[in-house]
Formats: sequence, C-alpha cells, structure tokens
Amino acid sequence: MREQEESLLNRIRKSVLRVGETPTRSTAPAPIQEVNARDSVRKLARSRVSAILRQLRAAHAYSYEHVREETGLSQQLLYDLEYKERRLTLDELTALAHCYGVSVNDILGIDLEQ
Repeated sequence: MREQEESLLNRIRKSVLRVGETPTRSTAPAPIQEVNARDSVRKLARSRVSAILRQLRAAHAYSYEHVREETGLSQQLLYDLEYKERRLTLDELTALAHCYGVSVNDILGIDLEQ
C-alpha cells in the first residue's frame, strides 16, 4: 500500500512539473510589467495547488464530506480551494496535508531534494 502511495505521489509530482514547463520561444518575449508578471505567477501557483488537491482527493476516493470530517474545513471552502482562486491559510494547508498523508511541500509542489 505504501508503495502505491509513493507511486501516486511520484505521478502527481511529474504532472505538476509538466504544468510548469513552457515551450521555448523562437523570438524574445515582449516586456511585461512587473505587477502583471507577479499576478500571473500567483495565478499559476494557485492553479497548480488546486490541481494537486483535486488529484489527491480523487486518488484517495475521498468525498468532500470525508475531507470535511477529517479537516474541519467546510465543503464550500474545499470546493473553492479546488476550483476557484481561493488562497490557503497555513492551518488549512497543514490540515489537508495531514488528511491526505502527504507533506505540505508535496501539495505546494516543492521538491527540496533537488
């Protein structure tokens, strides 16, 4: 069972890394204002975390009700985290990581081993 979970985590990590990959450009990109760049990075980071949370819940075959019982977070908040641009608090992030049996770094897509 632990081996299956490790395999699942590896697949999720690989899919997250693919999301961040961008094709090479044949021409230099046009200059972007710093504010727009920051907003874009934040939006991408939130969408990556949302995708990971959806994948973890689906992989464990957990309903929103089950995750709500485990974490104490409302079903609406869980839905908003997965499908809307809702920011996570540290407490929410920690509760979800504990529920899914993964580290906070796994949810955030951070690989400290590299």
